[in-house]
Amino acid sequence: MGDGYDILDALGAGVLVVGAGGQIEYANVGASEVLRRPVPQLIGRPLGDVLLPIEALPATGERRELTVRLPTGAATVIGLSATTGPMGKRTLLFQEITAILELRRQRDRLLQMAALGDALPSMLHELRNPLAAITSMLEVLVEDASTEDGGLREDLHTVLWEVRRMGLTLQGVGSLAHSVHTARLVAVDHAVAEAVRVLVPTAERKGITLRTEVATMPLLPLDWGVISGVVFNLTRNAIDACRAGDRIVVSSQLIPTSEPHSERSDHHGAGAATFLLRVADSGPGMTSDVLGRCCELFFTSKENGSGVGLALCKQIAESSGGNLNITSSVGTGTTVTVDIPIQDNIAI
Repeated sequence: MGDGYDILDALGAGVLVVGAGGQIEYANVGASEVLRRPVPQLIGRPLGDVLLPIEALPATGERRELTVRLPTGAATVIGLSATTGPMGKRTLLFQEITAILELRRQRDRLLQMAALGDALPSMLHELRNPLAAITSMLEVLVEDASTEDGGLREDLHTVLWEVRRMGLTLQGVGSLAHSVHTARLVAVDHAVAEAVRVLVPTAERKGITLRTEVATMPLLPLDWGVISGVVFNLTRNAIDACRAGDRIVVSSQLIPTSEPHSERSDHHGAGAATFLLRVADSGPGMTSDVLGRCCELFFTSKENGSGVGLALCKQIAESSGGNLNITSSVGTGTTVTVDIPIQDNIAI
């Protein structure tokens, strides 16, 4: 090509000139970089081999987003426009927009979450009250059901557990915004066990073994709803990540702060003890990239995930003076450990 085309090599975008027969007559450096092919490998090739058939090109003035399969087997998305010149030649201008699309997706998610955040408090209030009434009524019906009518009692139990699971889901969404410390003493070990027990049917349906190793503890000044929400979120994440045949163990205990138990054991101060929660699974594990970002707000590797639960669990642990740590590797599973200091004097 003559000097009139040389300036096109300075463009960051890709440029192709295609003859009326569909053969590529010119490709600039930008086209080579976007398509991951040297310029000599582009010249003379049918356009359909590297992009799309010439008859499928957008009309002049139109722009199209196109997924292109690269020689490496990977795919990228480009924004493409075309113009028609003398003798039926087509000039194509395109650039990679995969990163732009990802930013657009993140923007849309942020907007959706912002809208949800505005409506969430009233929604939770409207749902929790009737759900609590339904739960209370079902508990009464279970108690009143005749022991001889085992089928009815079992059915009522099933409905009750599903309603409780719904309640914990709401706690996992809303209660995590609160502090875990409270002046009220509660049976935290029971809160952990109940949150896991509600998820056992979900795990069983996927062929996953879910069990608990919850030590008996004294009453602790921790919020029942927040602890339940953390346990529910972490356990549900593990269930989502696991496959049939995998195992999940949820354990919790109270440890004197003088005993080493986590990376944060030297930074908890003079609290009487530390509440330790661990959710360990034998699932596929996470790559180093996912592990490095999994606690970022709105980051998710699940197609329909929100990327909120794990980030909020970490925020709750750290704002309570503790920490959330994750160890994971591909093929060996994932372990999430939460430690929260108990500042009151607790008899262990």
